[in-house]
Amino acid sequence: MENPDERVLIIKKLSNYKLSLEEKGPKLLEELHGYYHQDDENIIPNIEGFPKGEGPRKVSYIRYDNPYEAYLNAQIQVGDALLPILEQHIAFLEDDEDIDLVLESFEHSVYQVKKQTYTDVEDWEQLLDYLPEDRLEKIKNNPKGHGDLLIKELLWIRSYEEKWMEK
Repeated sequence: MENPDERVLIIKKLSNYKLSLEEKGPKLLEELHGYYHQDDENIIPNIEGFPKGEGPRKVSYIRYDNPYEAYLNAQIQVGDALLPILEQHIAFLEDDEDIDLVLESFEHSVYQVKKQTYTDVEDWEQLLDYLPEDRLEKIKNNPKGHGDLLIKELLWIRSYEEKWMEK
């Protein structure tokens, strides 16, 4: 028998995560805007209106030669994609769906979003094969810089794939 408090706690955690993504999105957009227009002198930092009608660059894939730009773009894309997924899984829990199945579905949805977002990253994935285990562990526990954050995301994707390939 499942604990009703567990369901409430999970709903609360997913709701907090959703709120966090909603708050973080505009900050990431503003940071990306500042990056794209760092040479512009007369830019008013207004997230609503990019100068000359410009917004964040819409790209079919993210360029990973600049870890700062890549990480910001990826986080914006992941956040935008996860918001409706979070709403859907919170609704499942509120409708008394099985907690384990909902969490498994949520984890798989997160994997799909991240896998889609982090496409064309062969150079970065190769780093995972060459970095020593102790360095990878340090990156997982305490990433320093945007390159480490990219590697941490790729480590999560790889870990998920290894976990589900075993089954």
